[in-house]
Amino acid sequence: MHTKRLMKNRTHPPWERLAELGRRLRVERWTAVAIGVCFVIALLVVLATTEFRSLSSRSGSWSAGMNAPRDYIVERDFSYVDETATQSRRDAQAGLVPPVFDLNAVITAAVLSSFDSFAEALQRQVRQGASFERTFLSLQVQFPETITRSDLRSLLAVPDLSSALESGRELLNATLTRGIVDLLAHRSEAGDAGAVEIRRTQGAGVQSEIVPLDQVATLDTVLVRAASRLSLEPMEEPQRRAALFFLQTFMVQNAFYSAETTQLRRNRARAEVEPVIEKLTRGQVLVRRGDLISDVTAMKIRALGDYTRTGDLNTVSGSALFLLLIFALGVYLLSMKSSTIVLKRGHVLLTLGTAITYLVLSGLAVRLVPIPEWMPVAVVLPTSAMSMLVAILVSTPVGVFFSLLVSLSLLLLPGMGVQSFFFAFLSGIAATAVVLNAEKRIDLIRAGLFLSLLDVLILLVLGLQSNYAPRMVASLLGMGVANGFSCAILTLGFLPVFELLLNAPTRFKLMELSDLNAPIFKRMLSQAPGTYTHSISVANLAETACEAIGANAVLARVSAYYHDIGKVDQADYFVENQKTFNRHDDMRPSLSAAVIKSHVRIGIEKAKELKLPQAIIDIIAQHHGQGLITFFYHRAVKEGRNPRLSRDDYSYPGVRPKTKEAAVLMLADTVEAASRTLKHPTEARLERFVQDMIMEKFTSGELGDSNLTLRDLELIGKSFVHILEGYYHTRIEYPKVAQARGAKQ
Repeated sequence: MHTKRLMKNRTHPPWERLAELGRRLRVERWTAVAIGVCFVIALLVVLATTEFRSLSSRSGSWSAGMNAPRDYIVERDFSYVDETATQSRRDAQAGLVPPVFDLNAVITAAVLSSFDSFAEALQRQVRQGASFERTFLSLQVQFPETITRSDLRSLLAVPDLSSALESGRELLNATLTRGIVDLLAHRSEAGDAGAVEIRRTQGAGVQSEIVPLDQVATLDTVLVRAASRLSLEPMEEPQRRAALFFLQTFMVQNAFYSAETTQLRRNRARAEVEPVIEKLTRGQVLVRRGDLISDVTAMKIRALGDYTRTGDLNTVSGSALFLLLIFALGVYLLSMKSSTIVLKRGHVLLTLGTAITYLVLSGLAVRLVPIPEWMPVAVVLPTSAMSMLVAILVSTPVGVFFSLLVSLSLLLLPGMGVQSFFFAFLSGIAATAVVLNAEKRIDLIRAGLFLSLLDVLILLVLGLQSNYAPRMVASLLGMGVANGFSCAILTLGFLPVFELLLNAPTRFKLMELSDLNAPIFKRMLSQAPGTYTHSISVANLAETACEAIGANAVLARVSAYYHDIGKVDQADYFVENQKTFNRHDDMRPSLSAAVIKSHVRIGIEKAKELKLPQAIIDIIAQHHGQGLITFFYHRAVKEGRNPRLSRDDYSYPGVRPKTKEAAVLMLADTVEAASRTLKHPTEARLERFVQDMIMEKFTSGELGDSNLTLRDLELIGKSFVHILEGYYHTRIEYPKVAQARGAKQ
């Protein structure tokens, strides 16, 4: 048999669809409002924990040179730019840039041209055989104060004057080409760099040369270096002195400092330096009370304060988006069609309220609980307690979703690393598992012990993975034991409160309601014994069938106990309580049908008086659905007194079963009541009978809203047959009974 969902065979009228749409819109409105409020609260908690935790650092009392008024301990991991260190590094980098000197080619050409003119004039006078005085006066006219009489006599005494002039020009040209710098005026700019940059224009381009300071040509050092270089060349002494004279006489500064270019390059060097990032870690002590506040400490405190004042838009936006994703994930998980429970207003408010409370407690723990930095903060949070409450009060899948979502929210808080997330998530999952089969409140204590062992295992794995010291691992395990057991105690304490507020059908509440010594059942046993017996039998059938299909067997059994409490006050009108006289024999069929139908309404009223959970009240209201009261309908048809006879007048005005438990109880109620009419039941007859009863409800459309599958119906039928076989099994005939029967014959 294929497991496909049953389809409705009847469409709802338009007005019913409109009413349903209105109800859904109202639910969506309050749900959206609740989620929005919780989102705002969660975001405020995250921001208060991260962005505004260092408000105390804004105080002007934290200044260098004074004694600290209290301990200042870093409350969260923090990184900031050390402006002083950054500026020092940038200045140092800029100081390494050599000053730039531009070589003036015009001056170089002018100096060489002047030398050539002087050499030509001197050689012309020598060729003409002019006297010494005429030669001196002629040179003074053209080149005033260039040469003295003693210098001229020395030049004229050189054996090869032309060669001396040529050597002098080469020396002057080489010196000017390298560049002559006034280094004394720019010693401060060149000192840190240890070199200068000389730029020369060559054609359409510019050539740069980095020259170390000890090789830079200056007006003070160029003669010494030239003399040293000429001493190594094969040259007569008169010629050497003449070349040095020409260099000394005509050399000038031809490379000049470019302040604009130098500053531009130094600014570029500063910009390339990365800022100096300093890190402060959570728990780091900046200063103790009474200690002198140093400049460095004051700077760190001001950095924290400045960051707090300016805020970090990226962090705020990221936190908001992360929270939005968590809420979206929660809405998706809780609205999946595969969910085994329909969330009601109380369930949604409980889940949201518990999650926000958990986040607030987490924020307080981050700020106020003094635990070692290496220890996950989640070990002091009651994650397991809240997961257990949600799993018990709503459902196990919702408890698992809750554990995942609140664990993800921890990643937004400072100090809550990956270890805190894993411990919170895994311990929450473990908590939903240990209460899965708990039926009595004392079982929560045993669950707490088991949860402590699981927490110890989780923390042991985290400790070993982080390579903690044995002492640290021992502390972790102790915290795990305390966390697991205390969460169980908290669950045991808060569970009755939430059960009362939500009137939730928890397993513990259902076990208490299943006590057959309750006044309502004692009254049923005395006033309606047939109904009492019928309810017990229906409970057995429903419980077994729900176990077979994976539905809530405890809810089905308890609901079966209460499903006919509306018959107690009018017990004589129902066949299972009648002994000899049938009250309906003297009543019109319509009146009899009205009395029979009323037991559902009366049952709902009594259930509300007993403050039964809404899930049980819904099953009481749905256990007959919109079924036809066949006996009295056929009786009315047979009598033929009412020409306007309608099936609706003889049908229950209830709601078709909406859950598997309600549908199973409907089938169990029908099968149990009808099975009393069987004579000489055998296994084959029981199987055929049960199948007919189930198919009748199926074809009438009563099971269309229950999410039962054909496979479920098959399993339900088999479980019913198994139980009914036990009711109708044959017994051996004892000898005394046989003898007594023979004597009577």
